[in-house]
Amino acid sequence: MSILNKKVLLFTLYGIFITIVFLYLLFPSDLVKSRLEDTVNSPAFTLKMESLRPSPPFGLKLKNVAVNSTSPANIYFQGDVLDLQFHPWNFLQKHTYIGLSGKAYGGSFDGYVDLTSLSKIYPPTKAKLNFKNIDLARCALIRNFLGKGVTGKSNGVWTYISNGKTGGNSSGTIVLFLTGSAYPLVDPFLGLNRIEFDRGEIKAHFKNNLLRIEKLQTFGPQINCLLRGQIILADNFKNSQLDLNGTMEIAGKNKAKINITISGTLDNPISRYIQ
Repeated sequence: MSILNKKVLLFTLYGIFITIVFLYLLFPSDLVKSRLEDTVNSPAFTLKMESLRPSPPFGLKLKNVAVNSTSPANIYFQGDVLDLQFHPWNFLQKHTYIGLSGKAYGGSFDGYVDLTSLSKIYPPTKAKLNFKNIDLARCALIRNFLGKGVTGKSNGVWTYISNGKTGGNSSGTIVLFLTGSAYPLVDPFLGLNRIEFDRGEIKAHFKNNLLRIEKLQTFGPQINCLLRGQIILADNFKNSQLDLNGTMEIAGKNKAKINITISGTLDNPISRYIQ
């Protein structure tokens, strides 16, 4: 390569670098933040964030993000950092594909969401989320399902598919792996106020407002438990109806097994034990 061509290449690269730097420094963060919040906010959902800045190559990085439902009031997500990556081929497709990654509840996550358009973010047509080392005690959405006093760490995968229409059909799967956890009991059982377990696994799938629990299994020093059944989801998670049954194995020499059924609601579960 001649000296002249090298100089042209260097000046071109320098020009691109300077352009990127100026675009980054002059990026209208406050304006984009306001526009993004206005686009997402609706009678059903609100989005709030502390700050926003560009994230290479084609994304935005949001700091201290919260997504809430307005009626009933539920906290769906609270994150320290949320990185959104827009793909160039979105301009050639009917749907908008956005890559997701970030940090929340002491852990991390990544995945994607496929939207009908940026002006209509709910419901998405498809979504997937992988998460690691999530602190259950800090996650309001998980506490609503598993109980306020639940503790431990969680890894897992969540998937979602819909026709992209509000009130339309939707389905998905949930897989959770729990470690070092504890679950408080509404009523004491065998002198225990809570069940501690070293590890646990939850596998479920949902369609519209019906959540089918294929397996909810825990292993601990006091009790091993296996449950199956279904949960009819309500707009207010606390009012979701429970219909679960299974067995509990009591630690000890004989390892006695007890049948258990759980009815009522997430906020007020009713347990029945049958020897």
